[in-house]
Amino acid sequence: MRRHTPRIALAALGASALLLPFLSGAASASAAGSVPLPGSVPAWTHSAQMTGAPASSARISFNVALPLRDQAQAMTLLRAVSSPHSARYGKFLTARQFNARFAPTAGQIAQVSSFLRGQGIQVTGVSQGNRWVGASGTVAQVQRAFGTTLKTYLFHGRHLRAATRSLSVPAALKPLVAGVSGVSQTIVTPASVTPASPVSDATGKPAASQPPPASCSVFWDQHEQTGPADAGRTSFPTPNCGYSPAQLRTAYGVAGSVKAGDTGRGVTVAIVDAYDSPTILADANAYATLQGEPQFKPGQFIDDSASTFDMQDVCNPPSWNIEQTLDVEAVHGMAPGATVAYVGASDCDAGIDTALNSIVQNHTASIVSDSFGEFGEQGLGDETTIEHSIFLQGALEGIGFYFSTGDSGDNVAAGDNEPEANYPATDTLVTAVGGTSLGLNSNNSYRFEVAWGNDIDPVNFATTPASYVLPPPGVFNSGAGGGTSRLFAQPFYQAGTVPAGLSEQFSAAPMRVVPDVGAVADPETGYLICIDAPDSGGSCSAAAGDTLTIGGTSLACPVFAGLQALASQGRFVPIGFADPLLYLLTSSAFHDVKSANAPSSPLLMITDSGRTLITMDSDSSLTDTKGYDDTTGRGTPNGLVFLLEETLLQGI
Repeated sequence: MRRHTPRIALAALGASALLLPFLSGAASASAAGSVPLPGSVPAWTHSAQMTGAPASSARISFNVALPLRDQAQAMTLLRAVSSPHSARYGKFLTARQFNARFAPTAGQIAQVSSFLRGQGIQVTGVSQGNRWVGASGTVAQVQRAFGTTLKTYLFHGRHLRAATRSLSVPAALKPLVAGVSGVSQTIVTPASVTPASPVSDATGKPAASQPPPASCSVFWDQHEQTGPADAGRTSFPTPNCGYSPAQLRTAYGVAGSVKAGDTGRGVTVAIVDAYDSPTILADANAYATLQGEPQFKPGQFIDDSASTFDMQDVCNPPSWNIEQTLDVEAVHGMAPGATVAYVGASDCDAGIDTALNSIVQNHTASIVSDSFGEFGEQGLGDETTIEHSIFLQGALEGIGFYFSTGDSGDNVAAGDNEPEANYPATDTLVTAVGGTSLGLNSNNSYRFEVAWGNDIDPVNFATTPASYVLPPPGVFNSGAGGGTSRLFAQPFYQAGTVPAGLSEQFSAAPMRVVPDVGAVADPETGYLICIDAPDSGGSCSAAAGDTLTIGGTSLACPVFAGLQALASQGRFVPIGFADPLLYLLTSSAFHDVKSANAPSSPLLMITDSGRTLITMDSDSSLTDTKGYDDTTGRGTPNGLVFLLEETLLQGI
């Protein structure tokens, strides 16, 4: 998922209020005439290991964000244009109209720029729409300008820079500064996961009791592999080989619609990731040919990436190329007639904000798929400030942002000190997409879905007979993110649908709960992609071993975005910010994802090698239950009912 440092103070409007409980005790001014910027110290620094300090002469690039003007009016207008029963539904603004009414003014930009230059800091530019002032200075200059000290920390395997105390600015400037991003580093990561690797046996030596390899399955329980007894059986289904676009279209009940011409034609879906694979179009077209699907037509794929890239090791650029390939091939597979606009960010930090802002300033697309996110919500003060305002502009323009909820369940197993959902999925102005394990029948029709959450248990072949290393079900491996936000109050569209037991989990006041919807994500029931390998001659080749089965909510997000492109083709106005519409659809428009759907209990699978048992539908503290739940929200799209209801609900 992705990077963040953030939060923004918004009026508690019914449409979408951001609650900032950690601002409840305003800090005193850090220096005479200065006031602190709350939330500018990442919360993770309190538990991370301090490893040193950046060199005082090292240069830092950062952004000083400005608040929107008349944000309360913008929020009121948002509810009107995005609610199907409003007389103003679908009457969106253009980017120019939004900026004229709500964007920071040139005079405000000049004041912030003057302050920075007065501190010896270089002003490097102003973002489109006057959202922020880009700047660059040495560590020493930044520390002096903002009255803080910077240190380096080891956090989740990465060495990151962060402030040790709140950044501060002159009191007169405080109303013009919504936050500062980039001084403290926050890294966004993709939400993609490959299937569980077979775990080595306890001795590492060949064992006579180890079974011969089995085949992966094209549909649920096509092939089985043996293993030590669990739940009264010794033979278990093998993982799937990677679903094809045709299989997923059939499973979600839209194959007939696509065949009849509802392909997403005339709709543009933007995809945001970091960097840009040099072989993406060749790979996507080769993949389409491999699957018997149509290639991109001339002009149907648009590359609108940054002109230069900062290939930071901390961003792990190769992982982003895989993410981009999954996103493009999944959207094109679900909506083969839609135009895909790829917007590659210059890096996995501030560059993501620039990419998102570019989409709303240029109205690149009406649907935006974002398969990345922060680790939780902690310490995201300034980043939420920037991004929430971008999502607000997008909603007023008729642009819908869709975000993956993450791949570590409630994040506790990944090192969090308490259950936590991920930002930006928790933002009340985006549609959060959770994940499922999807089982198909032999004719590719829908068989079942449960929440994606897998425990794994390695097999010990050193014992006679073979046994499991851990007491079943083993340990949590991966699962769809979800849960209750600690930052955002409950939005109007969730009232009456989300159970109080979830929305009031951490406070007496109802809060935002994610996800809103779900789609296939489990890498064991994942999606087959094709991506260039160095020896494949410039594009993906199945013969060269370039195919890869992959999952994660990074799959769920573009699959759902593709389905939204199909729903958009028959509408008079764009869907835009989708949540107010999605929560008005009847329950028949969704597959209700719950444990009772499973063909067996517990739901078990074993790797092809027979070396790792997988217990499914076990997503940390998150659960799938009847109705709304914190793993798949309202559920997954139910074919034509889903498409027709979204088409028909277009205002009063």
